[in-house]
Amino acid sequence: MTNNVVFITGASSGIGLATVKYFVEKGWQVAATMRNPAAADELRQLKGVNIYQLDVTDPAAIGLVVDRVFKDFGQVDVIINNAGYGAVGPFEGAGEEALFRQLNTNFLGTTRVISAFLPHFKKQKAGTIINLSSIAGRLALPLYSVYHASKFAIEGFSESLWYELRPFNIKVRLIEPGPIRTEFNGRSRVDLVASGAEYEGFVRKVDTFYNDLFKRAESADVVVKTIYKAAVQGGFRIRYPAGYRAKALLLFHKILPGIMFRWIVRFMLKI
Repeated sequence: MTNNVVFITGASSGIGLATVKYFVEKGWQVAATMRNPAAADELRQLKGVNIYQLDVTDPAAIGLVVDRVFKDFGQVDVIINNAGYGAVGPFEGAGEEALFRQLNTNFLGTTRVISAFLPHFKKQKAGTIINLSSIAGRLALPLYSVYHASKFAIEGFSESLWYELRPFNIKVRLIEPGPIRTEFNGRSRVDLVASGAEYEGFVRKVDTFYNDLFKRAESADVVVKTIYKAAVQGGFRIRYPAGYRAKALLLFHKILPGIMFRWIVRFMLKI
């Protein structure tokens, strides 16, 4: 049994829910946050879990919740920025509101949580920040332009932050899953629809490929175990690809010329 405390956003389902359960099994205390605590019945049965209502797009609420967590637990050792969703579809169908909503949740939400924790971590002279990125933060695929923007932002932000926070003994980690069997391609997906019929054939081909890919994807366990490894591992390693598909795709993207990688993607998606 440990006295370690982890704070996680987006804990009501998917990777977030599975991560809470895994950390509890390992003896951690968990501050589990989510927009709708009414959906947390499963977590209420777990010993050592405190549930907090938190929407990462609400800047005023974040500081209040973080202060409550420190009051309740006395310390936090690891924060996991997991809250997010995927906007998928032609960029022309996004519009200003959809673009801002995606960045506001996936990117700005992460920066807000980190900002609220930094004074506490600096006072502790320790802490680990784990940001859920994706292979979508390292390479690009069709119809994910808005989602890619949020994850590429997370990657650059986190790498720069790694330098800034190392002198304070604060670690910054990036978790980079590939396709995973969760609600990401279902309930956590928002479809962007462009007016007119110009994109219909293109979208149909790409969606067919993605739907098949997610059906054969790895389970959330590979991500959860990668997150836990990043939480407990010493040193200042920053990137943790999660799953063999993520590692393979990132390797291919690294070693292949860009024009060849894009040709292969077009060939596989029949576009």
